[in-house]
Amino acid sequence: MSTIKTRRMRLIDTLDIGVISVSHSFSDGYTSLLAPVLALIVLDFGLSEFQVGILLSTSTFATFLMVFPSSLAADLSGRRVEILVSGLGIASLAYLSMAAADSFWILIVLVFLARGGNSVFHPCGTALVSARFSKMRPLAISLFALAGNIGTGLIPLLQGLIAESNGWRLSIAVFTLPFSVLIPLLMYRYRRLPDFSKIEGNKSTLRGKIGEIVAAVFRDRSVTVLGIVYALGGTASKASIGFIPLLAAQKFGMNSAAIGLLMSIYFGMGIASKPLMVMMYGRYGLRHSIRMPLLISFIATLSMIAVQDMALLFVLTGIVGLSNPISPIILASTADKSHPGILTTSIGLIYSMHAVGFVGPLAGGVLAQHFDLSATYVMAAGVFFVAFAVTMTLPSANRSESQRK
Repeated sequence: MSTIKTRRMRLIDTLDIGVISVSHSFSDGYTSLLAPVLALIVLDFGLSEFQVGILLSTSTFATFLMVFPSSLAADLSGRRVEILVSGLGIASLAYLSMAAADSFWILIVLVFLARGGNSVFHPCGTALVSARFSKMRPLAISLFALAGNIGTGLIPLLQGLIAESNGWRLSIAVFTLPFSVLIPLLMYRYRRLPDFSKIEGNKSTLRGKIGEIVAAVFRDRSVTVLGIVYALGGTASKASIGFIPLLAAQKFGMNSAAIGLLMSIYFGMGIASKPLMVMMYGRYGLRHSIRMPLLISFIATLSMIAVQDMALLFVLTGIVGLSNPISPIILASTADKSHPGILTTSIGLIYSMHAVGFVGPLAGGVLAQHFDLSATYVMAAGVFFVAFAVTMTLPSANRSESQRK
C-alpha cells in the first residue's frame, strides 16, 4: 500500500508542477507576443521609432503599476490563486481583442490590459510553487522557471510562422486558447492549498496590516538591492532585445519568420540558462552567481553595435539570451529569505522594480530616432554595467538555505 501511495503522491506532484509550469510557459510567452510581429505592426499602423518605444514601454509600465498592488492584495487576502487566474483571464481577453484593434491607441490600451493582467502571474505563481513544494523548493522553482523559457523560446518561433501566412493579429489571438483549459485546472489544483503563515503583528485595520507587510518587506536589504539590480537589468534587456527585430529588419532585411527564429534563440537559450543559474546560486552564493551573467550581457550588448554579419547577430542574441535570465537566482534567494506571509509581496516588489525597465524601450526609441540604433545599444550596455556594479553591495556568502540544510 505504501508503494501505491508513494506513486500516487508522485503523480499528483507531477500534475501540480506540470499545470503551473505549462501555465508559466504560456504566461511568459504572452510577454513576448509583440516582438516577432513588431515589424508587421509598424507597417500596419505606420508607426515611428518613438511610437514603437511607446508601445514597448506601455507593456512594461502596466506591469510596473499592477504587480506590487496585486501582490500585496494576495498576501492580505490569501487568495493567491484567484488573483492569478483573474489576471490571466484579463490578459487573454485583451490579447484576443487585438485581432480587432483598428487604431494605435486602442492597441496601446489592449497592451496595457494584457500586460497588467499577466503581471500577477510571477509573484502569485512563485509563491504558490514555493508553498506547494516546500520540501523540494529549489528543484520546483527551477522547473517552474525552465518552463517559462520553454514558452518564450518556442512561442515566438511558432508565432512568426503563423504571422507569415495569416497575419500578426491571428498569430497573437491563437496563443490565448490554451488558457481556456489551464485556468480551470489551476483553480482546481491550487484553490485548496493551505494558507501561508502570517507575519506577527498587532494591527487590526487594513491600513495597519498593509503597513506591517510593506515594512517587513523593506526591512530585508537584500530584497531591495535585488530589486534595483533586476530593474537595471530589465531596463537594459528590454531596450536591447526590444529593438532587435528592427535591427534585424533594417540591417539584414529579415522577414517575420526569421525574426521569430532570432527571438526564439534568445528566449530558448534560457532553457539551458535557468537551471544553470539555480545551480550557480546553490554552489557559489548570491553575489558571485549574479555578477557573471550581467558582465557577459554588458559585453555582448556592446558588441551588437558593430555587428555586420547576420550569423554574428544570431550568435550575440543567443549569448545575451543565455546571460540575461537572472530571475531564478533572484527568486530562489527571495524564497529562501522571505517570511512565507510576505513572500508574494517581496516577489511583487522585485518584479515591480524590474518593470521600471519600461523606460528602456522609451529611451531607446528616442535615441534611435534622434541618432540611430547604435545609440540604443550603447545605453543598454551601460545600464548592464551599472547593474553589475550594484551587485558588489550584496553579501558574498549567501547560499541557498535549502542547500545548507
